[in-house]
Amino acid sequence: MPRARIFAQAAIAGIAVALWTAAAPALAQSENFPNRPIRIISPFAAGTSVDITARRIGEHIAPLLGQPVVVENKGGAGGAIGTDLVAKSPPDGYTLVLGTVGTHAFNVSLYKSLSYDALKDFAPITRTAIGAFNTLLVHPSLPASNMKEFVALAKQRAAEGKPLTFGSAGVGSPGQLLVELVKMSTGIQAVHIPYKGSSLIVADVIGGHVDFFIASPGVALPQVQGKMLKAIAVDSPQRSAYLPDVPTMRESGIANVEAQIWVGLFAPANTPAPIVNKLHAAVVSALAKPTVKAEFDKDGLIVETDATPEAFRKIVAADIDKWAAVIKAAGIQPE
Repeated sequence: MPRARIFAQAAIAGIAVALWTAAAPALAQSENFPNRPIRIISPFAAGTSVDITARRIGEHIAPLLGQPVVVENKGGAGGAIGTDLVAKSPPDGYTLVLGTVGTHAFNVSLYKSLSYDALKDFAPITRTAIGAFNTLLVHPSLPASNMKEFVALAKQRAAEGKPLTFGSAGVGSPGQLLVELVKMSTGIQAVHIPYKGSSLIVADVIGGHVDFFIASPGVALPQVQGKMLKAIAVDSPQRSAYLPDVPTMRESGIANVEAQIWVGLFAPANTPAPIVNKLHAAVVSALAKPTVKAEFDKDGLIVETDATPEAFRKIVAADIDKWAAVIKAAGIQPE
């Protein structure tokens, strides 16, 4: 055999050995995973819906994985601090983040120099839940009982130089961006008034100081059922079982406002696929239990059990583009 061919074969064999040697630790790590406690970072404060969801997921996947799952709160900067911590953690499956449409879509356009890349720095595991519906709420005395009347009133008030006002939990919050989406789809004008909490918004709309806002189920239901506020429409694809008499935006002739506010589990980028798949299987199995679904339902969340890691990645990419357009149209300047 020619010497050159012998050298070539030896080189190929050497490369193969090197690749196997490099891959062996990862394979062994994947086979033994998990052999110690897992951390889920909740990038928001304790007691928030994200924190509650993270603890619920951790509680139900721990028995399936055979290891404790500990939730740690690392809030701040719209969730960016805790999310960045996970982006820079070892890709071994032991440090995860319960991300949101805010941390992985809104923040991309809200911050000039976000410390992480929402797509490149993470290995999506699965989207775990989406908001069942959001509700456009007004004071009962506002002369509008459906979207057609609401849009007409908004345009009339704008023409008179007295545009409607709306509240949200701050610049770039889901409450603001959902209203901006409605404004884009209807051509109405409205003045944003940022608050530091939903309870303050509720009080001011009830008091007649602000005209409207868009609320999550947990905020909307008590106010509507108690007849303190009036529901104009919900943004879900179908009517809510909790508010069966309230039409959807689509039924009202308003397109493109079905905005899904979601939460989902992410690992750092380059986490071995077998580990991601094992975590995905555990989460999906836990969420499929009727008792777990019922827990989420009480919070106005719909569990999701069919979002594969790749499907979840596509959801994140699509939402980055969608909300970038909304943020640009709203004239919100990145911080």
